[in-house]
Amino acid sequence: MSDNTSGQPYHAKPGESLADIYNIPGIVLFIAGVVGLASTLTAAGYGSTEWVALGATATAICFITSVAVFWLEHERLRRLAQARVPVPTEPQSRIPE
Repeated sequence: MSDNTSGQPYHAKPGESLADIYNIPGIVLFIAGVVGLASTLTAAGYGSTEWVALGATATAICFITSVAVFWLEHERLRRLAQARVPVPTEPQSRIPE
């Protein structure tokens, strides 16, 4: 699915990026953020302000880091795609034979 297995720098179909092993840390961090958000809301419901502050901080860190990991992977694939496609400097004309 990634540039190493399919030979294509971008994912051709929706959902293929989930099978890319380079996206696993971002997915895990996003899921940890969702669990942290649920835990923070539960702690807030019980009135435990100490745990709410800790949970909110951990949730924000997980979400921000997951977005950063996804963005870095996207930029890596974009640079690979640009490196593979040669940029023509002047138009090529074919002489009919």
